[in-house]
Order: sequence, then structure tokens, then C-alpha cells
Amino acid sequence: MGPGDLVWERLGHNAVGIRDAPTGRDVVYNWGMFSFDQPGFVGRFLRGEMMYWMASFGAAETVRAYAADNREVVIQILDLTPAERLALRNFVEWNERPENTYYAYDYFRDNCSTRARDAIDRVLGGMIRTKTERIATQLSYRDHALRLMEQDKAVYTGFYVGLGQPADRKLTAWEEMFIPMTMRDRLRTLTVERNGVRAPLVLAESTLFRATREPEAVQPRNLAPYFFAVGILLA
Repeated sequence: MGPGDLVWERLGHNAVGIRDAPTGRDVVYNWGMFSFDQPGFVGRFLRGEMMYWMASFGAAETVRAYAADNREVVIQILDLTPAERLALRNFVEWNERPENTYYAYDYFRDNCSTRARDAIDRVLGGMIRTKTERIATQLSYRDHALRLMEQDKAVYTGFYVGLGQPADRKLTAWEEMFIPMTMRDRLRTLTVERNGVRAPLVLAESTLFRATREPEAVQPRNLAPYFFAVGILLA
């Protein structure tokens, strides 16, 4: 799912869909669920102490909800064996149990996209990580946050000022998949090899809803001159 209007929607969203043809059950498993009603939400979020959870929803209602918010919806059908599909279904159903569903959220390293990535990588025996963890990219955590948040100057400023130096390290392709749209693009390039035969990991891809938004920025804008000017005026 592509970016939305709200701050927590700007990075997009990833989910794992399980379609059971014999029963007609079509379910989307989402990580990154939260509630503003949780005690001390703002303070705990800023300190990185929030507990998020995973939940499933019907596929049709999921698509309608994102389309109503003018957020692009793309589905990728993955080349998984019957055993891998079963393992993925069993894992997400286990993960949704009340005793397993909660986890400590991390904006960059443990979000909806990394959870979906790890679930798929798990049933593929670590194939995705093996193929991507040594590929260097040109952007950092800060770069991605700034390019996707630049419409909201207050949030942009928070990331610009608040993130420490570790956020400026250039990411590997594995780490960069914390951005759902980047994970989508990366999966298109990967192959799986079985019995000496190599084939694309993504069997088919289709856009279920095309949003009418401006394309996401490829690089973050440099607003340092703006901050400098504001600083001079304040001084």
C-alpha cells in the first residue's frame, strides 16, 4: 500500500495475504497495529516503548479501505511451494494468537514492512536476506524519513534534528526494505532456485487501486538553507 495523508501513513504499508482457494477465505495479515487509547501513547511512542500488534482483515475490505483513502494497492503473487505456503499460513496464524501478537515497535527496524519481509524470508530459508544483505544502497534511515515526510515541515524538522548520527549510515538492500514500496521493488528483482531451475520470486503483480497522488520523492530535499534562514531570523 502506498503512502497516505497521516504521519504514520507516509511510509506506506505492507501486509501478507493468504488466499485459500478451496474455502474461499481471503485474509490480509497486518503488523503495525496500534491505538491512541493506549495509556501514555505519545510519551511512550517518542521513547520507543510502544507495543504494537498484528491483526487480520478480509482482503476485499482492506482494498476498499485503502482505495477510499486514495492509497495505491499493489498485490504481488510469490512463487512459493505448497510447503512454503503452508508454513507461511501457519506462522501468521500463530503470530496472531493473543499470546504472540504484541511486539516492541521500532520505526526503522521492526515495523509492518520488516515483519512481512521476515515472515516471507523465514519460509524461504533466509533466501531474501542472503541475496540482499550485502547490497549497498545510497540512502540512509534519515534520507528515507526525510524524503517521505517532506510535506509535513514539522515532522521533517523533527527527523532532521532529532535523529542521531547512526541514522546517517547508508543502508543495505535488506535494511532498506523497512520501506514497503522499496520492498515491493526489491522483490521484483529476486529469484528463487529449486532443482537447478531459477525463476522470479514474484510470479505476477497487479495494481488493484492506482492513487492520484504525487509520486514519492526519490531523494530528500535539502532544507538546510531554510533552517539556516529561520535560525538567523530567530537570533
